[in-house]
Amino acid sequence: MKGKLLCFGGIAVSLSIGTLAAHSGEIDMAVMQKWASAKIVQYRVEGLHSGREVIVYGDYEGKADVTDRITVEFTWDIKKSKIIGLVTVTDGKSELNNIKSDGTNCPPPQLKGEYEHFQSVSNSMVSGDQIQITGKRIYPPASVSNYPGGCSMRGIPGGTEEALLWVTGAGPEALGMPDMPGSPISIAADRKSFSIKGAGNWVWTYTPTLVQ
Repeated sequence: MKGKLLCFGGIAVSLSIGTLAAHSGEIDMAVMQKWASAKIVQYRVEGLHSGREVIVYGDYEGKADVTDRITVEFTWDIKKSKIIGLVTVTDGKSELNNIKSDGTNCPPPQLKGEYEHFQSVSNSMVSGDQIQITGKRIYPPASVSNYPGGCSMRGIPGGTEEALLWVTGAGPEALGMPDMPGSPISIAADRKSFSIKGAGNWVWTYTPTLVQ
């Protein structure tokens, strides 16, 4: 029997029968059969960003551990591998910790407003199975050190930059597959969701609800 090529979040994963046999004890046939017979699902895709990022505008020292969240909901036609109907995007607020002037002995920057790692502005379909979310990164005015000229502080203006995210439709049959080490797909223990590591320190968790 031939291997199977599955596509999850734009990532093609080849699953050979030999690989599946090695993990056969972890395959949930009931879950696989449920989603194999499905036609339409509603997806809730939760994006979680976690990484160390520059939080001041321009070429200055100032970083923080940044957590950000965004939720994307859409309807997925499994047979056509196509997103149908409306797409909704809900932003979360960025959270900052461990703010420092990395690589210096100077005090950390002092933000005079809120930093937003990603704030959505609009979304559009770039293909039948991919959503592009256009957004902006917002840097507040801040006080930063004069490093390398010294550690005295000076004020700088804030600014914005355009930022883009992409979310791709995915096959829910992944929920029945084994959670294989090294795979780009991580299956939740309860088999109700799966996660995909994306670019820019984002992880996308897909939770499908059967519609038809």
